[in-house]
Amino acid sequence: MTVTDAERARALSYLRETKAKVLNETAALTPAQWRFKPAPEAWSACECIEHIALVETGMLRTVQALVDTPEAPAEARAQVAGKDDLLVRMIRSRKRKVQAPPVARPSLESGDPAAILARFSSVRDRTIEYLETTSDPLRSRVHPHFILGLFDGYQWLLFLGAHTERHLEQIREAAEHPAFPR
Repeated sequence: MTVTDAERARALSYLRETKAKVLNETAALTPAQWRFKPAPEAWSACECIEHIALVETGMLRTVQALVDTPEAPAEARAQVAGKDDLLVRMIRSRKRKVQAPPVARPSLESGDPAAILARFSSVRDRTIEYLETTSDPLRSRVHPHFILGLFDGYQWLLFLGAHTERHLEQIREAAEHPAFPR
């Protein structure tokens, strides 16, 4: 099952909107603000954006590879059916903290906010291009989230937008910290 025109339009709008939010909300950050951590174990804005790019790079590859997997059994498709809005709300919410798996943790190897933003923009553009052009059966293929269980391929694309919003909220929370550089 491929996505409907309405589903495609919804996800494309969400991915474009969250990309614009990242670029707009980080544009005026100073180097000190990019690196500010409200606590030693917390992530800076730079680390949040690097994490978003890492996750999206891996998930885009995974979603694109789903076409080579067998159609999910009916019970698996039933398990994910109708849960698009729920998963977006769950992922966006910062009520439950989640430890990223090692592969998705920022390393800050470049340390350059411009390079990290370019990496995010590049992978988001590839995700948007894929969704604009794909006829892959995204609704009939599933892949598990390491905590939340099965999502279908389309839901993984919605996840990318919600995941971006989750970390934008984390960046906003850091900016409200009394020690945030002004």
